[in-house]
Amino acid sequence: MAELTDLTDRISHLRDREGGSPVVQGGVRGPNQPFKPSRRKLKERHFANDYFMIFVYALLGVAIVTQFALLLWLDIV
Repeated sequence: MAELTDLTDRISHLRDREGGSPVVQGGVRGPNQPFKPSRRKLKERHFANDYFMIFVYALLGVAIVTQFALLLWLDIV
């Protein structure tokens, strides 16, 4: 085998090699093969209980109620 002096030459050599690494080949599928979706059914993911988001939604609710209360109070007075 001839001496490969450049990293690009080495990567090209590994890419062209039969049965090369999937990492070098650009993933598990080849570059000319279409994407095949996974056949297993993915479970629905749920968000974890996030106390910060609960606090943010509570703060948003208080802000909305306060805005309506101020609007009503300014219309009455």
